[in-house]
Amino acid sequence: MEQISLLREFTTDLQTRGISDDSIEQYPVYIRVLYNFVGGNLLEVDEDVLVEYLAHLRKNKLKHNTIRHYFTVISSFYDFLLFKKYITINPVTPMFRRHYLKSFKVHDAEQRRQCLTVRQAKTLVESILDPRERAVVLLLMKTGMRRKELSELNLENVDMENKTIHIKPTDKRSNEIIYFDLETSIILGKWLKQREKVNKNKIAAFFLDRFNNRLSPEAINKIVVKHATTVGLHNPDSDRLEDKLTAHALRHFFTTQMLEGGMPREFVQELRGDSSRSAIDIYYHIDKKKLQKSYLDCVPQFGLI
Repeated sequence: MEQISLLREFTTDLQTRGISDDSIEQYPVYIRVLYNFVGGNLLEVDEDVLVEYLAHLRKNKLKHNTIRHYFTVISSFYDFLLFKKYITINPVTPMFRRHYLKSFKVHDAEQRRQCLTVRQAKTLVESILDPRERAVVLLLMKTGMRRKELSELNLENVDMENKTIHIKPTDKRSNEIIYFDLETSIILGKWLKQREKVNKNKIAAFFLDRFNNRLSPEAINKIVVKHATTVGLHNPDSDRLEDKLTAHALRHFFTTQMLEGGMPREFVQELRGDSSRSAIDIYYHIDKKKLQKSYLDCVPQFGLI
């Protein structure tokens, strides 16, 4: 079989499965890198070849999370070949993952993420004058949403009257409903007035970029970093994680505030939408009214109203 045709079949399969456009564009690129490394013999790849490939990637100083993503894609590709009966085993075995791709937590204080205080968060939000950018940062702080989830948010997903947001469950998100407070509602309302004026293309996205297209996850992170740098909460020249403030750090801020506010851990887990749940969680159902009340009791206020 012509090896390159496997990539075309794989791409078609991704489209049929309804995989996101970004993944459909990126996945074949990762497989082509492997294709070039093995000289085109994709069907003959085994664990020994993958160990050599892993060493090759590390030699090129790729970050651990990037390497793990490479192998997630490779595993998906070989699952496809296994499904098509082109091979009899996926070489990215569970043992290979455990032995070579396991993450090791770094406990060095210099590698801890920056954890904002409420005063710092208030300073950051107050420094943002643009309605859209203030709404983006505040919503990340007040809900713990991931930047990709924020990017994918549509107008119809936000219920301004009930102050709830509907999010489609994914591999990383187990719940469908999250909440926001009155303070956030007012800031979102100011953005919606501006959005109504600039949304010339009548697109569904809740947040638009300056070209009136959907605001991308990368653009969302840039907004956070830009304003955090302005108020001295992000040092772009530092190698220390605690000197950085990104969109993901705001998810940590949200979690910390909920826990410090006294919210039960199972409530925090529900609001974060953590997909890794214990068996007992299947039978334990959280009262949504109690959850929303607990959220409103714990969410920090920045005096914006």
